[in-house]
Amino acid sequence: MKKHVFGWLATAALAFSPLAVAGTACPQFFLNGQQPTVSASESSRTTQVCYQDYVLMASGVTKENLYSAEHLTAAEVAANATFSRTGSWHQDAYIPDADRASSSDYTNSGYDRGHMTPAGDPGSPDAERETFSMANVVPQYPGLNRGEWEKIEKQTRSLATANGYVDVVTGPLFTRTPVRTIGSDQVAIPDYTWKAIYVPGEGAAAYLCTNDSAEMCQVVSVQEIADLSGVDPFPSLSSSQKANPIALTVP
Repeated sequence: MKKHVFGWLATAALAFSPLAVAGTACPQFFLNGQQPTVSASESSRTTQVCYQDYVLMASGVTKENLYSAEHLTAAEVAANATFSRTGSWHQDAYIPDADRASSSDYTNSGYDRGHMTPAGDPGSPDAERETFSMANVVPQYPGLNRGEWEKIEKQTRSLATANGYVDVVTGPLFTRTPVRTIGSDQVAIPDYTWKAIYVPGEGAAAYLCTNDSAEMCQVVSVQEIADLSGVDPFPSLSSSQKANPIALTVP
C-alpha cells in the first residue's frame, strides 16, 4: 500500500477569491443537489454539460474540465460490467469551438487521455460513450493512469456497490507557474489529479495523486481539495465533515 505525505502543499495553496455560484440543469449528479462551487479565478470561460450519467464543468482556459461529477450507483456498476467498452474520443459539441481540445493534442505528447469520470462507471453503452468527450479527460502520466488511478477508480466502484451509491467529483489541480501544455490547443497539464468521494452515512474524503512518474497517492480532506484547487466538491457538507476525512483505502 502506498501512502505519501503532501504536507507542503498546504503552504502552496493559492489565495482564491470568493466562490462563484451559478445554476445547474442537472442537480441529480451532486450531493444534496448542490453543484461544486468554483473560485472566481477559475470560473472564466466555463461550460457545464449534463450527460446521462455524469456532468462536467469545462474550462476554455485549460481546454479540459474543472471537475466531472457523478452520483454513482450500485446498479450502474453492475450494468457496466455486462457490456464492453464502445466509446471513442471525440470533441464535445456542446462546448464552444475555441474552448475545445482535440484527441490529436495528446498524440505523441507522452501523456494519456486520462478520464475524470471513468468509462467503467456508466450504466449503459450510450452513457459510456459520453465519457469519451475530450472535455472529460486531462493529460495524465501513463503510469498513473494505468496504475494507481485505475485502482482508485475500481475502489470507488466497490464503495458504490457496498453502500448502494457514492457521490463522486473528480478533477485536476495545478501548482506550477506557468502551466505546462500539450498540443496545438494548449491543453493544460495538471500537476495532480484528485477524486473526492462522499460515502452515505460516513462522510467524505479525497484521493490526491501526483501526475508524474512518482505516481504518489494519498487520502486528504475535502477542505484541502477546495483550498488547493479552487473547487469545493461538496459545498453542502459541514465544515467539520470537510475538514475530517473518512478512511479510504489507498491502493
